[in-house]
Amino acid sequence: MKFQIPLAPGAVTQFLLRVVTCLAVLSFLSQMSLYYLPEYPLREYIARIFNVDAERNLPTFYSFLALVFSSLLLGVIAHAKNLDSDRYKNHWKILSFIFLYLSLDEAGQLHEKFINPTRSLLNASGFLYFTWIVPFGFFVAIFVLSYSKFLFHLPVATRKLFVAGGALYVGGAIGMEMIGAHLFTTTGMQNVSYLIVATLEESLEMLGIVVFIHGLISYIKTYLGGVSWNIYIPGKNTQVTDHQNIGLPALSGPANTNLLK
Repeated sequence: MKFQIPLAPGAVTQFLLRVVTCLAVLSFLSQMSLYYLPEYPLREYIARIFNVDAERNLPTFYSFLALVFSSLLLGVIAHAKNLDSDRYKNHWKILSFIFLYLSLDEAGQLHEKFINPTRSLLNASGFLYFTWIVPFGFFVAIFVLSYSKFLFHLPVATRKLFVAGGALYVGGAIGMEMIGAHLFTTTGMQNVSYLIVATLEESLEMLGIVVFIHGLISYIKTYLGGVSWNIYIPGKNTQVTDHQNIGLPALSGPANTNLLK
């Protein structure tokens, strides 16, 4: 028995948006309960497990999976472009590895290792107190300059989605992080103002990845023929020998509609 599950851009995006909305709302409400509600069973545990500003909990797990999914989609595109000897095949490959690193960073908070040495070096405070944003901001600037030609070779719709997704992600990760750093050094983090900023920061990051994923799946559907998951359930007399049903013939243009079907 065989089931085919196509990855439709609209359906995937709606699902991810619902997940992000639920996580953001649950995080905000559970954190607010610490300030305004009396003690109730498992209050601290619930607040921690849904806190978008904490580690090793449900929002972190979701973000890790979303980044890994982005890396896999980029890998599929990179493989197709490599078969076609596309001019920008390496750009897609590097993007796939970047998102794989971002997923590992999300799981292990690797960027925080830059904070103490960079803070000591720059004697940073205020908006730059969370000093990991300095080297990462530098890397973002280099990335934008290096990928400008790649970006403008993309179809207009894809380019707009990539730019929107990137702006939301960087705006949350660096922009809102700077505001949070200023609040942290002036009022601390145990207050509603910091809670709102932290929630907005993580929500923008998650929303940016959703927009980027929408752009990736839309690009695959329009220009590479689409992508689907095939699930095989063998019967008593069925021998399954084909465990992967993704074909990637060389591309000649958008008209190649047999790809990944």
